[in-house]
Amino acid sequence: MSQRLRGIADEEATGAVKTLFEGSNMLLGRTANLVRILAHSPELARWYLGFVAAVRQPNAGAVSDVRLRNLAVLKTSTINGCKY
Repeated sequence: MSQRLRGIADEEATGAVKTLFEGSNMLLGRTANLVRILAHSPELARWYLGFVAAVRQPNAGAVSDVRLRNLAVLKTSTINGCKY
């Protein structure tokens, strides 16, 4: 399946979108492709980054084993036939 929405490139990011990208870089170490796509709706992208912070970051109250989380990602991708 081909991508239908083009992600916003770093050079195109201004204002709220640029702030979202900076937050993604601090949280994930990069601007994830999903964040680039969700940035077409900055409110949705903000919600998503807040969710990721709550799930992944121990200092945000999460209790998440990295190995277990990665196993869940791989299993979910395999079940759904995701090759990404």
